[in-house]
Amino acid sequence: MMKRHPSLQPLSREHHRALLYWRELDQQLGSPRSAGLRTAASSLQQYWNPRFASHMADEEHVLLGALPGAMRSRLLDEHGLLRLLLCSLNDRLDPGGPLALDDLASLAATLRAHIRWEERVLFPYLQCHVPADELRSWGDRLRGRRASDEASCDLR
Repeated sequence: MMKRHPSLQPLSREHHRALLYWRELDQQLGSPRSAGLRTAASSLQQYWNPRFASHMADEEHVLLGALPGAMRSRLLDEHGLLRLLLCSLNDRLDPGGPLALDDLASLAATLRAHIRWEERVLFPYLQCHVPADELRSWGDRLRGRRASDEASCDLR
């Protein structure tokens, strides 16, 4: 397995954290009457709202231009689907409404498959096809966007 380029490591770490939330949700889907299902869904929502939405925007803003058409389309399509599924989750969790198990299962499966694709296909592709100086530039841009995000969060 290829070692992750330092510029992509922050994105990979965020993927790892998202997979931890996915695993908890997936485990709770096995016992849907459990109060743990709402807790797992709420934890994923809480992680998603401040960080993972920015994560996807970062990927789209920084990485998209280096991708061939099919990879670009897949990234955008999957990000769009994840946003839709997570908005649906927000709509159900906020008023304390019933959780739709099919929607949660779809969210869990989509999130896992998307992150695995990025880690196993997309990032290795980028590391092989993007010059090292451009990858370093991406790292600088990502750090700048993250610093800006953190500063705006501190102001709230």
